[in-house]
Amino acid sequence: MVPGNFLGEPPRAPTKSVLRLVFALAGVVAFVCGYIGLSQHIGRIGGYGNNPFDLIYYDLQLFVLGAPPLDDGGPFPPLLDFARFAAPAVTAYAVVEACRLLFATELRRLRDRNARGHVIVCGDGLVADTLTRRLQSAGHRVVAVRSDLMTPSGSGQVARAARDPSVLRGAGIGRARAVYACTDDSATNAAIGLAAARHGRSPLAVYAQVADPELCLALQARHLGLARNPGARLDFFNIDDLAARKLFAEDPLIAVDGRPPRVVVLGATAFGRAVLVELARRWRVRDPHGARLVPLVLVDEAATEAAAQLTHRYPFLSRVCRIIPLDGGLGDMLGHLPRAGFPLPPDRVFICYDDEERALKTALTAEQLWHGGPGSMVVRLDRLANLREAFGSGYGLGVLDDLSGALRLYGVVHAACDPALIGDDLVERLARVIHESYVVARRRHGDRPGSNAALVPWEELPESLRRANRAQAKDIGRKLRELGCALSPRVGPGDEHALEEPEFERLAILEHQRWLAEQEASGWRYAPHRDDERRLHPALSPWEDLREDLRVRNHEAVRELPVILADAGFRIVRVGHA
Repeated sequence: MVPGNFLGEPPRAPTKSVLRLVFALAGVVAFVCGYIGLSQHIGRIGGYGNNPFDLIYYDLQLFVLGAPPLDDGGPFPPLLDFARFAAPAVTAYAVVEACRLLFATELRRLRDRNARGHVIVCGDGLVADTLTRRLQSAGHRVVAVRSDLMTPSGSGQVARAARDPSVLRGAGIGRARAVYACTDDSATNAAIGLAAARHGRSPLAVYAQVADPELCLALQARHLGLARNPGARLDFFNIDDLAARKLFAEDPLIAVDGRPPRVVVLGATAFGRAVLVELARRWRVRDPHGARLVPLVLVDEAATEAAAQLTHRYPFLSRVCRIIPLDGGLGDMLGHLPRAGFPLPPDRVFICYDDEERALKTALTAEQLWHGGPGSMVVRLDRLANLREAFGSGYGLGVLDDLSGALRLYGVVHAACDPALIGDDLVERLARVIHESYVVARRRHGDRPGSNAALVPWEELPESLRRANRAQAKDIGRKLRELGCALSPRVGPGDEHALEEPEFERLAILEHQRWLAEQEASGWRYAPHRDDERRLHPALSPWEDLREDLRVRNHEAVRELPVILADAGFRIVRVGHA
């Protein structure tokens, strides 16, 4: 069984505190009424001590259902009549409350073990607390597995405890809907996530937080590379990456006076790098032909090295942005940029330092950056994010000036702890890119949306077709293993394997076989002409019998695979022989 202190107690409801206060006041009133009533009663009947100590003694006995002056019956004074019923009621409540507290842990363990459709959050740091509040506010029941209560021996002991099957069973993993591993240690989160995926059952979703974005990519690659995925869905997420995606979803990069915006990123931190990559992704959608590059200045002590790493990891960056790395600080940038033809102020500024006080100080003292318009200067904050309530009337208090709306304090953890955003895992993101590549390819061949139900944006795509894209994305690892290849994060030097024609042919055959089995299992049958209502399709035949134009479609789809993976930060490497 799970030790009771492994599971965090949910916040106490305010009504319980009110009820306790009411009964405490009732106890005081019963004691006072009993004292006065006993004094009146004993004075009338005589035979008992009537000094203050005797009265207090008899009065206390009322709370345990008896006092000698009451043994001969009434009538009793009204105050005593009230006290002889109120006092035992207070005692009964105290006994019930004591039993509840005594057995609360056992009852909670039993309730958690038998819960259904709940969410398990492991950890008790800022991320875990924020996520728990967001889930509860959305109406989900949350079982918290608190790391500080598991053991005082350190994160290694926490990891061993969290991956113990009895701990997971105690949290009700067999009937849980999702598990979030959000401790402050990435290794612990990975251990919890892997254990939960191993012991959980579909449709359980498991999400493990990883602070290092490169390690996060590596773990995603290894999970996606499995030949056969387990029943539970496992994904690893990075707070900075999610926050950057949320930032540009809410406030996209737009053209300024018909030109690309001029952007400055201060700090090549994990969040700074995520911001750079995400804004490039978004701008590429707005300008798919790459006719207008976004001028972007990256300011950091190691800006040149960071820019080289990013363009190596994400090749599309150089086709979208003109990155100007400046090795140094803010002062170096302010002196260099005007001479380099980059006028100040920039249109958008992202202050991404991990040191929150430094970030806020930079924003409040660099007046050269204040003139980019409303919300143009974004400051990364975590624990100081509540300060945003103090800046400008838009946040309510308005006790500090927000620089005419230019200043935006951005709480990274609060933005990233969105269950829907975390649930948008790697398979989902790859499925979207696969669909977008398919739409572009079909339109290039002259297809129009009216002729094909799949030629619509992802948000409008029928759920059956979304599932098909997800299945294709989930199968990438198996197909690469068939070629003796694997996924690798585009981190550091390495040789990317360039697929050759026989390998593309093999991938096309494997993908067709997977699609064929999937469609036949769904009740589709072969017919010369497609009929979605009757579930008839001309491609439902073995590869050898497939029409040439349908083979070409499969070839086009698999040829996009290296590009799709590169956009996600992966490359294909050779690890064996086909």
